[in-house]
Amino acid sequence: MRWKLKASGSFSAPPTREPGRPATSSSALLIVLVSMAIIGVLSGCGKAAVTSAGAPPTGVTPPAPAPAPAPAPSPAPAPTSSTLLFSSGFEGATALLPPSDLYGNGGWQNIVGIDSITGFAWPPNIWGGGTTRLFLFPDAPVDATTIGNYVVNQIQTVTGHNGTPTQALYQQMSQSGVSGTGPNGDPAQDGLYLQPVSETSDLYISYWLKYQPNLMQSMIPPNWRVLFEWKTSSDYRVIVSVVTWGLDANGVNVPLSWEIIGDNVAGSLPQQRFWDVYNTTVPVPVGEWFKFEVFWHRSSGNDGRVWMAVNGQPIVDHSGPNIGINNAPIDRIMMPNLYSGGSYPIYQWVDDVQIWDGFPPDAAPH
Repeated sequence: MRWKLKASGSFSAPPTREPGRPATSSSALLIVLVSMAIIGVLSGCGKAAVTSAGAPPTGVTPPAPAPAPAPAPSPAPAPTSSTLLFSSGFEGATALLPPSDLYGNGGWQNIVGIDSITGFAWPPNIWGGGTTRLFLFPDAPVDATTIGNYVVNQIQTVTGHNGTPTQALYQQMSQSGVSGTGPNGDPAQDGLYLQPVSETSDLYISYWLKYQPNLMQSMIPPNWRVLFEWKTSSDYRVIVSVVTWGLDANGVNVPLSWEIIGDNVAGSLPQQRFWDVYNTTVPVPVGEWFKFEVFWHRSSGNDGRVWMAVNGQPIVDHSGPNIGINNAPIDRIMMPNLYSGGSYPIYQWVDDVQIWDGFPPDAAPH
């Protein structure tokens, strides 16, 4: 068909029907147009209509969502570089020799033999050697026939901390030369002394200990009982004791608590206390086994550290200088010391001693 140009220059609209064709009703025309549209959708363009904004086309599988990024792997535990220097549960051929080197008010007793479980032999070889033996000091005139009236050490078979029979070191002081069986027998003591010839590294020491069941009754307040200590040859000491004068956060007395001190009570210097920490939240076990752990890093700077734990719960973590004015090395480690201001007899059991040059893998949180 041809469109006719009007005189005005515009095109005339196409006719509604060509000449010679019958008129078509509007309803029929609408049906034809709808049909053509459907056919075009289905076969002409190959595209489906979007039914709603943002929704995937009908009949088309939506693409799989992008996979979530894999979580970062948990960091592996930091490998420990510490070395086990000594371990003994007083098993096998471990034995106590009779007291020796008696010198008026005291003497010494050696532990010898190979522990059949750990393979380590007594005495330990720590920091280049030295002696490890029990210091028997009743502070009374004694000889080989009378020292047993004051101090007795034995290796006994007892029920251990895991509920099975074990050999353990038993220590007992029946009286002191100062007060008999009464309190305030200081300085009478029975300590397992490690006496190294030098100091060459950090140290970690742990052992299991069981106090006598009437510990509280023997410590009539105010009173104390030493658990562990180390000393230099002249100018520094670290000591932890059970005490009866600790106060909780509300100022209420706790019958038994921990006190940890750094001072210079190691020689003849005028006494000076550098720091003092009380812990009244970690219980003092009485009449049952508990594990004690101690670690220290010696320094004249702020990186010095003294850390201790009881049954896996830290009781102190002190940072700061712990080298004395004379820069003296540690020459005595009491692991442990049977030493108290309470009434006698005092006694305890010790088992499973370990010494490392750093924290072992199973140390308490540190």
